[in-house]
Amino acid sequence: MGVAERLYEEAAPVWRRLPEHPFVVELYRGTLPLEKFKFYVLQDYNYLLTMARVFAVIASKTDIETAGRLLRVAEEDATIELENYKRLLSRLGLSIEDAVRAEPAPVNVGYMSFMLSTALLGSPAEGLAAVLPCFWSYLDIARARERDLEGNPVDVYVEWARAYLSPEYERLVEELRETLNSLYEGVGYERLRRVFLTATRFEWLFWEMSYRMEGWPV
Repeated sequence: MGVAERLYEEAAPVWRRLPEHPFVVELYRGTLPLEKFKFYVLQDYNYLLTMARVFAVIASKTDIETAGRLLRVAEEDATIELENYKRLLSRLGLSIEDAVRAEPAPVNVGYMSFMLSTALLGSPAEGLAAVLPCFWSYLDIARARERDLEGNPVDVYVEWARAYLSPEYERLVEELRETLNSLYEGVGYERLRRVFLTATRFEWLFWEMSYRMEGWPV
């Protein structure tokens, strides 16, 4: 068992709740109010930009071969996520300008800051442990709720969800897991565990934020 798989098992108490979050359940069943999905999509824009910066920071701390692998993964993610994102905006009657103007909500600010500071101040393994739960959990959620898509009447929800069931996305997640296993040097596991668990908790909070459409109080 590699360190990625060990971290996954330790985060299980939080992880297995992710596919059961009301936002996720309603999205895959097609009952989620569209305004909540629009809120999520607009918040996700800044998150994706920060993710790209995090990969660049991690890559700058590794050897050339690993850096090339991470940057390729980041490019693939941009192809899958951002292209999907642009189509979504159009389908939802939104624009890139709308996404740029959307102010990141408190949970989103916290999550982005956590990822970026971990990548900047921590080891490459810690930086990757901060982003891996996002990729991995979206794959697990899609697998767990795939059957719900069969009766989902909202085309835009089905299109969004099926991107995470593609072979390309599955390979991307597998490459990230393998990269984390290769970066881990067998020391500082407790720090790595805390990073991975914190990121997993932020995944839950991001769904919660989107479901409640939580912004700044003042």
